[in-house]
Amino acid sequence: MDAKYIHLLLFRCSRCNEPLAISVTSEEANLERIDGEAFDVECNCGWFRNSLGAEAVSHLVTPWEFARSVEHLSAASNRSVDNVGLVDI
Repeated sequence: MDAKYIHLLLFRCSRCNEPLAISVTSEEANLERIDGEAFDVECNCGWFRNSLGAEAVSHLVTPWEFARSVEHLSAASNRSVDNVGLVDI
């Protein structure tokens, strides 16, 4: 099985200042590729913005040995859970 990495992007809502996290699975640990991707960032207060990964307040990467679990969660990414969504890149 190929190595998988989780990129955690932390954005800030411009309206209410709440933290908004998006997790992304990738076969690369490289920050630059994810930083160049666009993400739909949405807050419970109604604020919405299409943002580049480079606009995140923080970008963390960790190896993910549970790739099968990630694939399962990615299929459910259309459901919003505390502003966290999974996106396969």
